[in-house]
Amino acid sequence: MNRTDVTYGQLDKVLRSLGFTCRVVKCDPPTRLYDHKATGAYFTIPPFPDDDCVLEHHLFKVRVMLEYSGIADPKIFEAELRKAG
Repeated sequence: MNRTDVTYGQLDKVLRSLGFTCRVVKCDPPTRLYDHKATGAYFTIPPFPDDDCVLEHHLFKVRVMLEYSGIADPKIFEAELRKAG
């Protein structure tokens, strides 16, 4: 599985700045649940350490959700990720 140059900590910071809340759901396996109350958008990703680089398919999933839900334009999202780094 390919990794990006963005960490899970950077991704979390940007998502929170866009209005998402996050909580760890203790299930098997545990997962991070990101919820955007204003739009009803939500998604889950595994709780990797903040300094791990994001797997490509997780970043793709987030990009699609943000664009589909009208939360962030892909270019704005990419710019925010670069600033968070």
